[in-house]
Amino acid sequence: MRIGVGLNLFREDTGGVGNYALTLLRHWPEFAPGHPLVLFTFDHNEAMLALLPPESRRHEHRLRVQEDVFAHLDQIDLYFCPFGSLWPRPMPLPTALTFHDMQERFFPEFFTTAQLEERFFHYDWSLRMADTVITVSDFTRASCIDIVGISGRKIRRIHHAPDELPPPQTPAGWDSTGWEKFIFYPANFWAHKNHANLLRALQQLRADGLVVRCALTGTLLGRDEEWRAAVAAAGVGDLVRHLGRRPRAELSWLFHHARGLVFPSLFEGFGIPVVEAMHSGCPVACSGTTGLPEVAQGDALYFDPGDVRDVARAIARVWTDDALCRDLAARGRVRAAEFTAQKLVTGHVEAFELARRRYHPWKHWYRQRYLKPRSEQLRQKLLPREAAAAQRLLRRLRVVG
Repeated sequence: MRIGVGLNLFREDTGGVGNYALTLLRHWPEFAPGHPLVLFTFDHNEAMLALLPPESRRHEHRLRVQEDVFAHLDQIDLYFCPFGSLWPRPMPLPTALTFHDMQERFFPEFFTTAQLEERFFHYDWSLRMADTVITVSDFTRASCIDIVGISGRKIRRIHHAPDELPPPQTPAGWDSTGWEKFIFYPANFWAHKNHANLLRALQQLRADGLVVRCALTGTLLGRDEEWRAAVAAAGVGDLVRHLGRRPRAELSWLFHHARGLVFPSLFEGFGIPVVEAMHSGCPVACSGTTGLPEVAQGDALYFDPGDVRDVARAIARVWTDDALCRDLAARGRVRAAEFTAQKLVTGHVEAFELARRRYHPWKHWYRQRYLKPRSEQLRQKLLPREAAAAQRLLRRLRVVG
């Protein structure tokens, strides 16, 4: 089976989604040598493609626009999009996509009207037109079924496997004076990452007499002034260090030296940093909501990310309880060992074989004739039934610390 991979969204700023694709492509030749990949790449992919071994790029076509893929369909048996959207669509051959999350159904206030319209257009109709949908968690699987109405028969859940962390390297410019002990939060400055409540929790802890320092990484997305204002408002400028984007060797050092990972995200389809922390022996305290409890199971300390005092309570326990940290670190290592690149690759091979079994030319005719025209009727608002289904899922999956 020759698998075409659409890589238009393969960029450095895609967070865990880019990490997932990098891991999958890097390990594919090792665990699925009989199913060659044909990469459909673009000039803006080059920084990420440079991280792949030559074997992963043996078959590659550089495209100008995504529609150029139609000129190469005779070279593939299946078309795969790993970034949540199937495009172009529909395609006259078996298709699969990896769907990561539909955060906009849970927190529409985090998105502009234009972003909502784009997500409804791409996500819903990609899910409906793909022959197989790979979800990164059972939480995302349930979202596809309960909110969009996708049949569970065509969904395969495959957990992420984090890309291997290199040997630790001290972050450039790191001054350890007064920072021998710190917590760590790696996340881009997206609204759902909930940095504000983390800062307020540090403020609360200081008011309670406990000084906790926090190192952060990730891009500020050009919102540097907003970040500085949030830090100033909380009065914790001396307690936080935002290091920006850092090489993975430096991230490895932070995972290995942090007192614990504190992950207050409001929404996660999976949560790769949680597994990276566990693999590094870094205790995890994280939100007990969306996909995170599925990933960490009973091997993390949970809190309510919307309750500043509860976030502070969890941080305080990690900061002061040595026995708890040793226990979380030990159990976390065992849990992290379950997320392997081999499982990731073989799971995708099975999903692609399912897509080939499910495809028939009449499905393409139906999608072209009926689904595509319907997809062009754009909408900009969340439907009441979607909002209700999302809230039911949040209540059902919530874990209390």
